[in-house]
Amino acid sequence: MRIQTSQVRGVLLCCVTLGACLVGTRPAVAEVTLMEKDGWTFFTDGRVNVFGSVGFGDDFPNPTPNTNVDAMGNPGPPHTSVIGFGQPFTAGFDSFQGNANGKYLATRFRSGFLGSILAFGIKRQVTETTTAKAYISLWGTAEAFSRDRVLDIGNSSTKGFDVREGYVSFEGPWGTASVGHQSGIFGGIGTEIDYLYAHAYGLGLPCLDVYYPTCGHVGTGAMSPGFAPGFVYTTPDINGVKVKVGLYDPVRLLGIWERVPYPRPEAALTYERRISPGLAFKLQTEGMYQPMKQLGGTDETSVWGVAAGGRLEAGPFRLGLSGFRGRGLGVYVALQNAGSTFSNITKELRYFTGLYGQTAYVTGPWQFSLGLGRLIDDQLTTDKNDPSTSELKSQTGASAVINYAVTSNLVVDVDYFFFRTDWWGAPNSIFNGTDANGNPIVQILPGYLTPEKQVISFINIGATFHW
Repeated sequence: MRIQTSQVRGVLLCCVTLGACLVGTRPAVAEVTLMEKDGWTFFTDGRVNVFGSVGFGDDFPNPTPNTNVDAMGNPGPPHTSVIGFGQPFTAGFDSFQGNANGKYLATRFRSGFLGSILAFGIKRQVTETTTAKAYISLWGTAEAFSRDRVLDIGNSSTKGFDVREGYVSFEGPWGTASVGHQSGIFGGIGTEIDYLYAHAYGLGLPCLDVYYPTCGHVGTGAMSPGFAPGFVYTTPDINGVKVKVGLYDPVRLLGIWERVPYPRPEAALTYERRISPGLAFKLQTEGMYQPMKQLGGTDETSVWGVAAGGRLEAGPFRLGLSGFRGRGLGVYVALQNAGSTFSNITKELRYFTGLYGQTAYVTGPWQFSLGLGRLIDDQLTTDKNDPSTSELKSQTGASAVINYAVTSNLVVDVDYFFFRTDWWGAPNSIFNGTDANGNPIVQILPGYLTPEKQVISFINIGATFHW
């Protein structure tokens, strides 16, 4: 059964509440000063973009039928579920646009990797060495919600601006401290590579068909840090070395692990050097940890993740590599509340691995980029003994991007994204008699039913005006 519109809205609002926005970090942009008075500086930055996006390929797969029969010719346990069906941000691409032949073809006009952003800030030198700054950014998207004009009216909550950032920071020779709603840390290096070397002015993977900023390579090897309220401190640069630590509002996994009494620490260690005008590199390691407990019980667990990556710029060439590994992370953002993250039967958290590589060539106003990434979702023992469900195995993405800077504020983009999802397949099984209560006994056989897969291509053309 496909998810209803009200359910989709609830999932999206939940994602915003949990800080699970799909684009987590963007390097600092130039500030446009609007006014200076009595030592105060009022400034703005932002962007507006729109893309035409054509997607074509497979619709979300149906469960592979279980054709096994027992000695009496009775059919085996039914295979009824492919994880991700009707569940945004869970697995695959639930497009709602499959035709009579089970294929997907649709065109959308939508925002890119970053939505339309309007940001304002005010800052002031509060001592000889310390600057205070308050900053707020509003994010919106161009596409109609669920292709429905009634839901897309101007006063609809689905199209209201999202206050993605709102914080106060203090910067001095001792470092930078900020408090408020701001970017997470874990997943930052992978998203930074995607932003700088591929999709800053592109689209990439649309994530889902309904309504949201797009993903680039997030979900296919890159992990978004998302946004959350918290306190963050960054040390001063010491010979290229920086340490960034944050303490964030705790996040629960609804219906599974809902008692989170302690905040979530995240941290990153960075080493960045510019060796010459044409040669520079950056290395970064990251980590996060969220303890969790059972609501009304004594069971405990934790979500954790480690990540590492780096960027190299040599003349016109760019190379970025990143990877992560952790438990309970999810596909797109750490602590993603989705069926691919945990088992509803045992409450066990699955392990995730992401690998992502990105290259780019920059010459004058042109940038040409190629990228490849994969997200792997490990099986649990429970998954290998559940004949009704085929769990997510991997999501793979390959991209090609061409950007042309018409002016310093206007960039035109053409990009292609290949997206493939693979499932493990439901375990082979048959019924083997009945127990003392007359209930059928399920016997798991070697191997799996034919694993499901989905392949979709997206061609995106658009432009971004930024300031």
